[in-house]
Amino acid sequence: MKRNWDLIRKILLKLEEKADSTSWLENSDIKGYDYRTVAYHYKLLKNAGIIEAIDISTMEEENFAALSLTWQGHEFLDKIRNDSVWNKVKSTVQSKSLDLSFDVIKTVATKIIAAMI
Repeated sequence: MKRNWDLIRKILLKLEEKADSTSWLENSDIKGYDYRTVAYHYKLLKNAGIIEAIDISTMEEENFAALSLTWQGHEFLDKIRNDSVWNKVKSTVQSKSLDLSFDVIKTVATKIIAAMI
């Protein structure tokens, strides 16, 4: 399964707006994606240190629930929160035939934000 950066951004935004630290986001809380895809992205983001998540897998299927953003997650989201910046990041990366990766997104977003200032 490929990473879906729009889904990743959606997860981060949804986690940030979650009001308390005692609940979690389940797969069904992210609309427009099947639960396996969301669970996979929760796992990826957890492994990358972007979110805190718990493994709620059963014997039948792997599953995760997202708890909160980490410090690194907040820092990353701050770079891609703005729709205009996010769209410029995607178009810049695509126009230069680069792959969307965590480091590339951070670098391009930082340069776009600096140019806006």
